[in-house]
Amino acid sequence: NLIEEMSEKTLTDPSALSDYLNMQARLGKASVANTLLMIAQKPNATFISGFDDWQKRGRSVKRGEKAALVLEANGEYERPDGTMGVNFDVKRVFDISQTYGKPIRERTAPPIKTALKAITTNVPVPVKLSEGISQSVGAMYSEKDNTVYVARGVEGNELFFALSRELARAHSGSDTFVCDCAANIACLRYGVPAKYCDRIPDEIAALESREKRSALNIVRDAACEIAERVDRNLFAERHGLIINSLNDKRNELVEQGKDTEFVDDTLIEVMDAPMKREKKRHRDERER
Repeated sequence: NLIEEMSEKTLTDPSALSDYLNMQARLGKASVANTLLMIAQKPNATFISGFDDWQKRGRSVKRGEKAALVLEANGEYERPDGTMGVNFDVKRVFDISQTYGKPIRERTAPPIKTALKAITTNVPVPVKLSEGISQSVGAMYSEKDNTVYVARGVEGNELFFALSRELARAHSGSDTFVCDCAANIACLRYGVPAKYCDRIPDEIAALESREKRSALNIVRDAACEIAERVDRNLFAERHGLIINSLNDKRNELVEQGKDTEFVDDTLIEVMDAPMKREKKRHRDERER
């Protein structure tokens, strides 16, 4: 089928792999299967959603636009051997470029210092400086110590890539090629230049199509773990800045003897935002 064909192509052709990494970075948590399907049907897609979902966002699909087909999980079933499988329905989706209406806030790449702070905050394993790691390597995960060691003097984009690669290794325990792919997805998502490979390792290219898809799932899961944490930390930083700004404004109004009701209401709404965001995340996970 198309998904297996695209899996085969992605891990035998470096150009196709680059296309996959870019699409996965743009679509975020989309499954490997749906990422491959979107490459085949609409390779320039950046933000996809169903017809009704676009309407809920205040946007409408342009007349005459053709939908792309993806898979949507619809409950589980028990196989004859007793294991559980997942039912899938076909879903029609449209890219944002096929719609019009209420503006959607675009993702913007954070400054590299902000991105580095986000990727090293609340990390699942310790990150420590080490004299024993060369700058050419940048960083290295030690399974023995369960620690990512970072070379002194590495910074900026090089540091973000090296950290992403080794955090992916800590998450998946996979080889460097798989971790490089996950790191590239993280880099592309946050505006850091990717380091595309010019060849696919022979042992990866020799895998069966289903095995290639499994390898892509490992890449996707490792990249998602990094992205979820970075997004959460970026949100927390922005959230804190907004609260501080509102508190400053409230104090200013109090000093002037002016009414603070509007600022108070806004503060309450902003302070509730993390809980609403978490509820939405759980709802989205249930729907996937």
